[in-house]
Amino acid sequence: MAEMEKLSKEVLEQVSGGTLTKEEALEKALKHSKLKKEEIDLLKKIELDHEHGRLIYEIKFYKDGFEYEYDVDAASGKILKFEKDFDD
Repeated sequence: MAEMEKLSKEVLEQVSGGTLTKEEALEKALKHSKLKKEEIDLLKKIELDHEHGRLIYEIKFYKDGFEYEYDVDAASGKILKFEKDFDD
């Protein structure tokens, strides 16, 4: 039993493919926007998509009349695209 508890993060990432969860991807976008989850008005979308040979989370949420759109690399957590537009 003790052996199972010793699995390192590195081993777990190899097993899972190192893909972020939806929640982790959302946290990356929120950190970039300097917002907390409870501060956003509406979480419209978090979808895992395959683009240009890699897995991407497409994230869209609203705050104070602004639409935030993110593409987050599912493997690295790097923000690949960010847009903030006033939603009129």
